[in-house]
Amino acid sequence: MDVRILGPVEVSAGGRRVPLGPPQRRAVLAALAVDADRPVSLGTLIERVWDDPPERATDSLYAHIARLRQALAATGARIERRDGGYALEVEPDRVDAYRFRRLAKQAQLPACDDFGRARLLAEAMELWRGAPLTGIPGEWAARMRYGIEQQFVGAVVTWAETHLRLGRPDVVVTELTPLVPRHPLAEPLASMLMRGLCALGRGAEAVALYARLRGYLADHLGIEPGPELRALHLSILRTGPRPPVLV
Repeated sequence: MDVRILGPVEVSAGGRRVPLGPPQRRAVLAALAVDADRPVSLGTLIERVWDDPPERATDSLYAHIARLRQALAATGARIERRDGGYALEVEPDRVDAYRFRRLAKQAQLPACDDFGRARLLAEAMELWRGAPLTGIPGEWAARMRYGIEQQFVGAVVTWAETHLRLGRPDVVVTELTPLVPRHPLAEPLASMLMRGLCALGRGAEAVALYARLRGYLADHLGIEPGPELRALHLSILRTGPRPPVLV
């Protein structure tokens, strides 16, 4: 069985999705899944599920846990009372966010060469199904979503750097072209795409990408791109249509 939070919150077992119920119940599962196989106190669960807890929040929490236990009964995962709270008793590696972090950390080990790093990061990126905790409301979910997305961007940037070193700019451009518009504030992603385009002799497209990013930042935040991206843009303008890849 697998617990997925890198996208809509889901549980799958035997190739089928397990019905989990309404968003609030899925929020309870997510609040447990991020600490898989470790107890989460009642107070912490309530804070994660509700921004403004109702009067009978504890009773509601108990009801959601009872329903989740029923839903998970045939999956091999259990929700058990432990140390004054509750724990989702499942191998942490069955939770996609945990597996993503493990693979990304393995890829950073000094003993890992570029081929191994590219393979590990590709495996991690394949776990991504969209915005984490899709459909789960509240401040806690928003914070988790932001933090996990930053980890994802970091992994993609490292993956792109690795493929550029391996002489595979076409792979980088194919993967990053749809990603960059979805993360317009992630300048390192834009930088990797610009470098990949330049390596393919598509410097004009890299310049156009910079212009779009600069316009977005000016319109939405009133700021200029950071110094690294500005320096890359200037280097492209100075070196012509086929500038060197700067990695």
